[in-house]
Amino acid sequence: MHPLLQLDEQLTVWINQHHHPVLDVILGGVSHLGDGAVAWLTIAVAMLIFGRRRERIVALVFVVGLMATEFLAMPYLREFWPRHRPFVYMEDIRVLGPRWDRLAFPSAHAYLWGQATLLFAVVYPRFKWPLIVLLLLTLYSRPYVGNHHVLDVVGGVVLGLAVGVVELLVAWKAGVFEPMPPGPALAEMDEAETGDQTPAPSD
Repeated sequence: MHPLLQLDEQLTVWINQHHHPVLDVILGGVSHLGDGAVAWLTIAVAMLIFGRRRERIVALVFVVGLMATEFLAMPYLREFWPRHRPFVYMEDIRVLGPRWDRLAFPSAHAYLWGQATLLFAVVYPRFKWPLIVLLLLTLYSRPYVGNHHVLDVVGGVVLGLAVGVVELLVAWKAGVFEPMPPGPALAEMDEAETGDQTPAPSD
């Protein structure tokens, strides 16, 4: 076995076997938030229905990016590396929650949260840290609940961040981002240029 794959399996087993009842509740619940993208799609639909123009653009960009990832990119990636779930062939893997029957690489939960976190954290900075914390918990939860290897998660989040960058570019082109206020240095320059320009008295 390739050393990288061996390390991947060892890390997967270590995360999966180091469990606690409190972590079962927390990580099991966080993991369920990404099931079928239901939670994020519900948020997007609410933004489309009740949001202003800005929210509707963000929601539309997110949904289109999500659908393109799932139906265009994911089939090729799964065909490129048709990897089974850890519980299918690895001994002593504990499964918490549903046993997904699709191929494991890359993790759909990881790419979903990767692109959602990047897009929404940049557009709505006040939600940045809660999104980052939920992203990290989701990534850790996938091998913890026994449905993914560590490399599945890494591949998924890399894909999600790449898609998120594209979504941000589209959102920027659509005018989602408001002009930034001038920084202190720029403000001082403007003040100096527009200040009292009365010529100094000559000697």
